[in-house]
Amino acid sequence: MAESSILDLLPGGEGVFLEGRDSVTTTELVERVTQRIGELGDRTGTQMVTAPRWTVESVVDLYAIPASGAQMVVVDPSLSSGQREARVDIAGPALGATGDVVVYTSGTTGPPKAVRLTTENLVAAADSSIEHLEMTPDDAWLGSLPLHHIGGLMILYRMGRLGGSVTLGDQLDLSRGTLVSVVPTMLRRLLDAGAFRGALRAVLVGGGPIPPGMLDEAHDRGLPALPTYGMTETCAQVATLRPGSPPIRAADPVPGVEIQISDEGGIMVRGNQISPGYAGSPDRASSDWFQTPDLGHLEHGRLIVDGRVDDVIVSGGENVNPVTVEQVIGSHPGVAEVVVTGVPDREWGELVVAVYRGEAGEKELSSYSRSRLAPHELPKRWVRLEKVPHTGAGKPDRAALKRQLSNG
Repeated sequence: MAESSILDLLPGGEGVFLEGRDSVTTTELVERVTQRIGELGDRTGTQMVTAPRWTVESVVDLYAIPASGAQMVVVDPSLSSGQREARVDIAGPALGATGDVVVYTSGTTGPPKAVRLTTENLVAAADSSIEHLEMTPDDAWLGSLPLHHIGGLMILYRMGRLGGSVTLGDQLDLSRGTLVSVVPTMLRRLLDAGAFRGALRAVLVGGGPIPPGMLDEAHDRGLPALPTYGMTETCAQVATLRPGSPPIRAADPVPGVEIQISDEGGIMVRGNQISPGYAGSPDRASSDWFQTPDLGHLEHGRLIVDGRVDDVIVSGGENVNPVTVEQVIGSHPGVAEVVVTGVPDREWGELVVAVYRGEAGEKELSSYSRSRLAPHELPKRWVRLEKVPHTGAGKPDRAALKRQLSNG
C-alpha cells in the first residue's frame, strides 16, 4: 500500500470548497496550495507552527506545510506570545518522531498535551467518517469548530477528501449546510434560537455530557442530533449514532475502529486513525489498544460514555461520577447548565461541588437532588454563576473551575 500524502485530503473536481465570509473554489485552492509548497521548499526535518483560522490563507497552509516535509504544529491563534511559546516548547520533542502534524488536547482537566498524528491517521479518520455518515460530494459541513482543535481540522480534511464543501458563517445559521458539529452548549443555543431551515441531516453532538432530554427535544423540533465520541488522540470521531436512528445517548463505532471496555470500565479503542503517541513519548504499536481517559459501557455494540476517569470524585471514601450528578441536576427546569467537580477538603478528601447557571435556588436543587441521588453523590456546596467558563472548543473548563473553587 502506497504511503498517504496530505494532498490525498485536498479536494478534487470543480465548484466552491469554502463558501461564506471567505471563499475559494476547488481549482483555486489547488493552485494556491501548489504555489505555497513551491514557496516553502523542502522543510524536511523542521517544525513549522501555524495558528489557523477559517480563512483561505490558513487552509492553504494546513495542506502546504505538511506537504513541504515539515512537521506542522497547530496552535490556538488567540494565545498570547508567551502562551504560544510554551505550547511550541511542549511540541519540541515530537520533531524526529513519528507524526506529520501536532495538535493539542483541549486541556479541560489539566495542561494540554501535544498529540502526534500521521497523514495515515488523518486519511483513515476522514474515510471512516465519510462512510459512516453516508456522505456525498453534495454535502456541506458548517465550519462551526475552531481549526486549531482536531474537530475543526477534521471538518476541513474530511470535506477535502470527499470533494464536498465547508460553509462559513454564523454558528447558529443552519440554512446552508447539511452537517454540523457542536458541543452540548452550542446545541442548547441552537434549540433556544429555533427557526431551523435548510437541508440539515446530521448534527454531531460531542465534547461533553449531553443533558437529559436534550436529544429528544432536538428530535421533536426537527434537529437530527447524533451523539458522537472522539478526541485529539483518535483524530476526532470514532463513534457516532447512525443517521436516522431514534434519539438515544449512544454511538455506533465508525468503520475501521474497534472499541472495548476494560475491566475497570475504561473505554479502549484501536484502529488506523489512532495517534502513535504524544510529544516526548515512545510510539504506540498500531496493534495496541489505546486507553482513553473516559469511562463507558457497550450496549448491543453501541458505546455509551459514562464520564472521565480523572473526573471521578472520591468523597468520604466513595466514588462519585460527576456526570451522574450533572444529569440529575441538569434535568431540573430551573438549571440551564451545570458542572460538578471535586475540591480538596480536610474532612471528606474531596467535596462534591455543583456549579450551575439558572434561576433555581440552592434549597430547591438540594431537595430535588436528594430523592434522585445517593447520599454520597449529593453536592455539599452549590455555586451559582452568571456564566460558566468554557474552553475555546466550547467545553466546560473543569480545570479552571477546580482552581477557582479551590482558591475561593
